[in-house]
Amino acid sequence: MTNWKLDAAHQLYKDGNYFWITLTGLEKGKEYRFQYAVERADGVRKQISDLFSEKVIHPDDKWEPKSADPSLIDYPKTGADGGYVTVIQPGKEAYKWSDATLNFQRPDKNNLIIYEMWVYDYTPDRTIKGVHQRLDYLQQLGVNAIELMPICEFDGNYNWGYSPNHYFAPDRAYGSEKAIKDFIDECHKRGIAVILDIVFNHATGLNPMNKLYPYGTDLSKNPWFNVTAPHKDNVYEDWNHGFAPAHQMFIRALQYWLKEYKVDGYRLDLSHGFCSDQPNTSVANLKDYYAKGVKAVSPTAYMICEHWGDNMGTERPQLINEGMMCWQNTNEAYMQVAMGWFDKNDNLNNANMDGYVSYCESHDEERMQYKCKMYGNGAIKTDVTTRISRVPASVILNVLLNGSHMIWQFEEIGYDYSINCDIDHPNAGTANGDDKYRCNKKPRPEDLGYFKEQRRIDAYTKCAQAIQLRTKLMPSVFAGNPTASALGSGAKIRSVQWGSDVYVVANLDAGATQTVNLPSGTWYDYYAGSTKAGSSVSLAAGEVKIFTGSTVALPAINQDLESLLPVENFYESNSTLDAVKFYRDGQIYIFRAGKTYDLMGRVVE
Repeated sequence: MTNWKLDAAHQLYKDGNYFWITLTGLEKGKEYRFQYAVERADGVRKQISDLFSEKVIHPDDKWEPKSADPSLIDYPKTGADGGYVTVIQPGKEAYKWSDATLNFQRPDKNNLIIYEMWVYDYTPDRTIKGVHQRLDYLQQLGVNAIELMPICEFDGNYNWGYSPNHYFAPDRAYGSEKAIKDFIDECHKRGIAVILDIVFNHATGLNPMNKLYPYGTDLSKNPWFNVTAPHKDNVYEDWNHGFAPAHQMFIRALQYWLKEYKVDGYRLDLSHGFCSDQPNTSVANLKDYYAKGVKAVSPTAYMICEHWGDNMGTERPQLINEGMMCWQNTNEAYMQVAMGWFDKNDNLNNANMDGYVSYCESHDEERMQYKCKMYGNGAIKTDVTTRISRVPASVILNVLLNGSHMIWQFEEIGYDYSINCDIDHPNAGTANGDDKYRCNKKPRPEDLGYFKEQRRIDAYTKCAQAIQLRTKLMPSVFAGNPTASALGSGAKIRSVQWGSDVYVVANLDAGATQTVNLPSGTWYDYYAGSTKAGSSVSLAAGEVKIFTGSTVALPAINQDLESLLPVENFYESNSTLDAVKFYRDGQIYIFRAGKTYDLMGRVVE
């Protein structure tokens, strides 16, 4: 098409399975928009975007805050069919990566402390630039990797990202290509790896390969997708990973983000679903993707598989043996000890293994502190200070175990609103059966005043000092194996020992103080400024202590968390009211008719 009209001069040539055309007269650096006009085998004419688009635009873009991506080109006023349009830019200037990225040494895959976040809900401006501005907070926390929930183009503008439609284009809601690369480059300057959550199990009807063939009941005519998913847990349309062009697309996508965006690896959502049209074929496909899509480009890049299903007991060891890692859901175990109950299987040993990424919380599980205030034992339920004081014990008894571990955003300050609530329904949650707000934006910690609460600042501080012990002060110790652990089911005293170097012990009882004998040898109380310890220690309920075999300087933590969490002004339009809602310094304001109002209706400027 040219000027959005069919023109035989622009009909593509065909060589075997490939279509091509050479375009001339294009201006260097200028963006051009196009769709393919395709007449399908059933006679229906469709206009589709390119499967390998690196940038796409959509009519929904009119709802985007322009500040997220000022370079966003407008959607065509006429001619396009209302679906995705591909954008190309001939002669685009290459991004200039710093030496920190070009020479980045990734942390050992079994010594990762990963911070998982949904970009849209992590900062008030809801962009990758906003996350970039908050890296001081994350660097001080001590994490050495950040995992971004899916940023590949997804349906709509407000989405967790698990409904993908293009795998090579970042979603415009989070910002420009440059903003994403700036963020990754800055992470590398700070020694932090960047991991992308990526969704290869399924795609929505907006994917070009869904539109290229008859859809729905005629899916049998589409070789890219399985008519019926040969595995459990499927949503949307299930990719046929045995179809060679689809298989090659996924290899190219893995290579692309490693090369073009210099990411450090992937978390593969629902990896047990990477099947051909036959069940139990995911392992073979994953091995091929890892070999050709990851290791062939960057041998040290991570590949973390969310691998569940009936065969995970035999399949996950195969993946780990190849060099991949697997997610290890230990949420229930940590939930029980956080609530102060010990009558269920709360064994933490599953969080103590190389090859796995364990976690207390993730985007898929309920918040521990919400469950504590709903169902906690005694004062854990009734007293917020008691609850928050127990946050470091859960976090530290995870991040200082063997293997790699993950923190879900704001776990370190004891975020205690349900995963099933949203900003407009803050009291909804698991306890009363609500789940319809699960993927919605949550009440903001800034608006709740969490970063000003000393008890939450104290929890952050203690977690940060423990994580820094692992990632910055004594990384070689934690790259080995703990020589002793007491993590069994029902035990109220939990401990882990890394030889004569580190001993961690926590009293998880709901109310009683406990006295614990230290292992033989000389130990120094890390949190007490490396003062020499005696042969035993008294632990209040919910308290955790760390002892080191030599004196280790306790890292100073900037407790003015708000100074580490800048909030850039941003705006959300409401055309019906001809008003604009915006956020500044953690507060909500309304701009209308040339004046700014607070939520009480008072003019502030």
